[in-house]
Amino acid sequence: MFSRFRNRMGNSAPRHQLTREGVRLCDLHPGEKARVLEIGGSEQFRIRLMEMGLLTNDIVEVDKYAPLMDPMELIVKGYHLSLRRMDAEKIAVELIERNE
Repeated sequence: MFSRFRNRMGNSAPRHQLTREGVRLCDLHPGEKARVLEIGGSEQFRIRLMEMGLLTNDIVEVDKYAPLMDPMELIVKGYHLSLRRMDAEKIAVELIERNE
């Protein structure tokens, strides 16, 4: 149990670091579109997102945020995907369409 807690805090879990320059997915506003550059985090996290259909070079649109800004709802390939803000911080994106 305690090792799992340490992993969440980032003390002992190996993490895949974001290497490309870009904006974090969690920093986008509703209505903005972006291309996924890189998915960071653990291998298990990256596999889980791949199974849900979120891959690099995919176009995502931020649909809305929950009232307390967590989770956020994305539109990916025509379906809605909810991600926690903590998970969205691990995804680097390139802004394509800005919400004005």
